[in-house]
Amino acid sequence: MDVERTIEFILQSQAKAEARMGATDRRVAAIAKLLQQGARMLVQTDTKLKELASAQKLTDIKFKELAEAQKATQKSLKAFIDSLRHARNGH
Repeated sequence: MDVERTIEFILQSQAKAEARMGATDRRVAAIAKLLQQGARMLVQTDTKLKELASAQKLTDIKFKELAEAQKATQKSLKAFIDSLRHARNGH
């Protein structure tokens, strides 16, 4: 048994293992960075959805107000038209 060759083999195996570990570490770091970016995007999306929901509530309120005003206008217009049909300038 050649001790020097065995030691050389072990050293080469160790170097290869360290190189693979380094590559794995870089991949894990890249994946962690992607996950952080994804988490930030989700937070931003959540914020935008909350803003949109708030804006939609305001829009719903304004539409309800508009519908009420439209009903009042329609009632007034109907009363005005009816008054024109019945009152012919004193005749």
